[in-house]
Amino acid sequence: EIEDARAAQVAAEAFSSLPWALFNVFRCIVGQDCNSKDGKPIFVHVARAYGWGYGVIYCVTMLLMTFGLFNVIVAIYVENTVAAAKSNSIIMKQHRLKDSQLAA
Repeated sequence: EIEDARAAQVAAEAFSSLPWALFNVFRCIVGQDCNSKDGKPIFVHVARAYGWGYGVIYCVTMLLMTFGLFNVIVAIYVENTVAAAKSNSIIMKQHRLKDSQLAA
């Protein structure tokens, strides 16, 4: 019970105001640094103090953000690669056309 009271205190401290809550959510999702001052993950404290539903919401959010972010990064890479290949193909066609005109 003492540990649950400590977990509630840490969770309440991390989300005591809207700016702190937004900062901690940003830090957890983007920076992957979601630890309290004592080195334990904040959402372990939150789940102990307020129930495992918040832990599940955190896990689902992290899963979606991770796959979503990697999907965007891969899409940008693939789009740039396809655009470079298309540009290279047009340049090669122009060189072949110029070479055939010079040979004629």
